[in-house]
Amino acid sequence: MPNRLEIQNLRKNYGSFTALDSVSVILEQGVTGLLGANGAGKSTLMKLMTDHMKRTEGHILYNGTEVLEMGAKWRSLIGYTPQLQGLYEDSSARQFLYYMASLKGLRRRQAKEQTARLLQLVNLEAAAHRKIGTFSGGMRQRVLLAAALLGDPQVLILDEPTAGLDPEERIRLRNHIADIARERIVLLATHVVSDIECVANSVMLLKAGKLLAHESPQKLIASAQGKIGMFYGGYEEIRVLQNQYPKGEVKQNQQGFALRIAADPLPEGCVPAQDVGLEDVYRLYLEGDHA
Repeated sequence: MPNRLEIQNLRKNYGSFTALDSVSVILEQGVTGLLGANGAGKSTLMKLMTDHMKRTEGHILYNGTEVLEMGAKWRSLIGYTPQLQGLYEDSSARQFLYYMASLKGLRRRQAKEQTARLLQLVNLEAAAHRKIGTFSGGMRQRVLLAAALLGDPQVLILDEPTAGLDPEERIRLRNHIADIARERIVLLATHVVSDIECVANSVMLLKAGKLLAHESPQKLIASAQGKIGMFYGGYEEIRVLQNQYPKGEVKQNQQGFALRIAADPLPEGCVPAQDVGLEDVYRLYLEGDHA
């Protein structure tokens, strides 16, 4: 039976400030992308899910059971990669994974078997003996991904896993995440749309602590049709319009300048775009005044 994680009216207040505002969502196996700008509440949501933070209100149910009642059992089912986590620079990748396995309570034989398998999975088998201090950013992130997978967690929560990576390393890590998501619930939080557009089964849009939508990428893209447009004109015309739509993207082509705008309604003179994608969805719902 597929695993299911249900979040019901989850709220987190800091005094009079609401960091997360009554979020309700159901997560199932596969990759769910969590999109939001910095400060949207992504990290707060993940810390509540992993029981690293006390919630103000709401419930989190795993296969129908409140996770607070599950206690250590729930924590054993989670793999969590927080943003900007430090690593032991003088340890090898293998030594680091052995250490993390001991913290998770794995027996020596389990630690050895899982470490070998996971190093192969994230393509670090040949570098297993090298010190982490010599690793590139992408290799470090793959070590963290392997560490999160120790103990065979059923829920994997990744906070900005591709931060600081070059394009090639970002693609490689995304592919690893897609491979491991087939039999797990994976929540991938990011503000980089390209991280999820090729791997996510569904996408959550979070803004100012509120969940604006949770739909398939196809439905979100369909919802933006007619609200993304191109304005073609001279440099001065473009500059004037950009003052009204500062998030608009300026491009040049053979005809001159063009400004890509996300707005509802589109301004007069804008030609509706046909090539709408998740980047446009992000711009429309999360960077504009849409609510």
